[in-house]
Amino acid sequence: MKKGILTATVLVALSAGAAIAGVNPGSGIVGSAHDMNSFGTDLTADTQGRVCAFCHTPHHALVDPTGEQQPLWSHTFTTQNYKPYASPTLNQIIDPTDVLKGPSRLCMSCHDGLIAADQHYGSPDVGGSTGRLNNDLWNGVAIGKVDGSGQGNLSNDHPIGFAYTPVATNDTGIFNAAGRKFLGNPTGPTIADVLTDGFMTCATCHDVHNKDNVTNTGGRNYFVYGPQQGSQLCLTCHAKGSETKI
Repeated sequence: MKKGILTATVLVALSAGAAIAGVNPGSGIVGSAHDMNSFGTDLTADTQGRVCAFCHTPHHALVDPTGEQQPLWSHTFTTQNYKPYASPTLNQIIDPTDVLKGPSRLCMSCHDGLIAADQHYGSPDVGGSTGRLNNDLWNGVAIGKVDGSGQGNLSNDHPIGFAYTPVATNDTGIFNAAGRKFLGNPTGPTIADVLTDGFMTCATCHDVHNKDNVTNTGGRNYFVYGPQQGSQLCLTCHAKGSETKI
């Protein structure tokens, strides 16, 4: 998994929409959509002005209930189970236990729509109900909404939790991970750089630390490694354009 270094710059007070659209890629966490201190009344700022603390802690880190090693995590882990993506065109069956493998569980610990995004070590659920990513906050950026049965659903989102190489080996429409750089990204990360133990996760497309991602059409910063323009992000992995897999 590609690791980003969190850098400190001047804290800018931004609305949620402005944070997503206005902060330059490569400028770090501070002031970005992943800086929980930036959202005014929507979320509660850290009392000590910390930025990293919403996700990480240097001491007394939480233990992933699945036993997986995680990076000094200070945010409550989601325990929600999710229905994985399935399709006749996907050359691998996703094991439900792998859906939230690696950083995906960390992402869903905010984006499951259940856990307050501003909850962190020493500050349990500080934002209350308004701190959760739900349909009323930030235009519904919660992912994998829980259905009436209590089951989480990721079956209508891009598949995660599968080993990339077997799929690329069996599918002529998928580029190999090694040496394949993200199109339209001058920093040049490869697909292999952003897999976790060979698995595709949320962090395969999204650069959560806002370091190696790029600006998208309209100046929007989606924390993704490739531009949406011309579907460059998609065509990095999918051999559906002018390039063909060798």
